[in-house]
Amino acid sequence: MRKLLLVTGDLAAGKSTFANILSDRYHANVFIKDTIKEVLGNTIGFANREENKKLSTATIELMVFLFSEFMKLDRDLILEANFHTAELQRLHQMASANHYQVLTLVLQGDVEILHKRYINRIQNENRHPVHLSTTLDVFDDFQKCTNYLRSAEIPSSALHICANDFAYQTDSAILSKIDQFMIDS
Repeated sequence: MRKLLLVTGDLAAGKSTFANILSDRYHANVFIKDTIKEVLGNTIGFANREENKKLSTATIELMVFLFSEFMKLDRDLILEANFHTAELQRLHQMASANHYQVLTLVLQGDVEILHKRYINRIQNENRHPVHLSTTLDVFDDFQKCTNYLRSAEIPSSALHICANDFAYQTDSAILSKIDQFMIDS
């Protein structure tokens, strides 16, 4: 049975980096929401927050489409995004209907630590403009967003991972659990 590994969770938790690490580890293709959104932003552009939100919606729709194409190839796939409940349910339903097993990795951390990391990204990394049209630099807005993302219901098996630091990315116990899903089952 083929595998769909979903990497989701808090902003600034290291989801994209971890998804890429797992892609290398399992020789599986990975699609990262931020990367796709950047390509769409460069191609289509956006003038305000509402148009930016439309880019996010289009990005998720494209990821769902890509998964449907990978199902035809009968290949494992990793998808990374801060998925919402309806998106998770949709992906799980597609996977179930097409004989894919799903494991969702949920990366969460202390909100204050993650907010500092988020601010560092804005100030010290060359972040793409599609990621800068929010007010998430304001702690209260970041916390509200985090609470909303954490309300997402995971339809099936999930592995919750503490992302206060990046030690989880090389933690043998965590990787062993993911190995059991990707390789052993």
